[in-house]
Amino acid sequence: MSLDGQVDVVVIGFGVAGAAAALAAAGTGARVLALDQRGIVVKRWRGASSRARSRTALRAAAVAAGVQVRPLSRAHELLLDADNVRGVGYAALPEHGITSAVYRWLDQLSDRATHSGVRSLARMADRIWQSAFMVGEIACAAVILALDPRHWDFVGPAMWTASRSVRVPETMPTAAPMRHLRLVAPEEGEVGQTPELSARLWCAQSEAVVLTPGQRRELRVDEETGAVLIGDGAPVPGLYSAMPTEGGGRGCGLALAAGTRAGLQAADSTVDAWRYGFAHGEEQSVTGR
Repeated sequence: MSLDGQVDVVVIGFGVAGAAAALAAAGTGARVLALDQRGIVVKRWRGASSRARSRTALRAAAVAAGVQVRPLSRAHELLLDADNVRGVGYAALPEHGITSAVYRWLDQLSDRATHSGVRSLARMADRIWQSAFMVGEIACAAVILALDPRHWDFVGPAMWTASRSVRVPETMPTAAPMRHLRLVAPEEGEVGQTPELSARLWCAQSEAVVLTPGQRRELRVDEETGAVLIGDGAPVPGLYSAMPTEGGGRGCGLALAAGTRAGLQAADSTVDAWRYGFAHGEEQSVTGR
């Protein structure tokens, strides 16, 4: 499945919080896509933990509700349009084939390996990833982060853009149609690649610019809406978190509540996004957003 195109909401991560967010957003009629680095697991097994069972049940419910899931994918870039988050740049392995099968097998082995074994398996999996990944983008009206904030480094550019907009207020412009770039496999070389795709390949192959502790503290989450905030309390437009807030504790119930909150708020925000023309020139959601 090629992801190049448009949906209402993109959820990055498909654990308990991500599946809850995707399910809540889909329940409003929004078109939802979940990017899942590890892949879909919907079967139940004897002896699984309560969290694993909850994750499995939520994933299955989300898929049944119409959520599209792209397994074996990693988000590495937030796309901005008129200072709003309006898409995701991603890298992904092919869904089928021997390469993906080996990658999944190594990933499953790591769940049962020792600490030193996990590192070895991770290195092997990373070599497979680097040899076979593809890149592309998906346009949307809202993005939900459903992964540990330690892995939010790719959010930095959107944070800095939002901060600049707060310092220098501007009238809301009408955005031009977003360019949709096709998936490109590394072995295709430079044939047919745009400069943007060449840059995206480099971004996918490179480590994200790591946020400093001070920059991490600049990112906070509104406890009522799930909106991601910068240091002065201004939201990063179009960006939400499905993760429980700091100090709120941990647990499946908290992740479920935080994910549901973010999913509903993100779906609701798509109304304003499409109304202001961020989908100009594109087919709008079947919900009329």
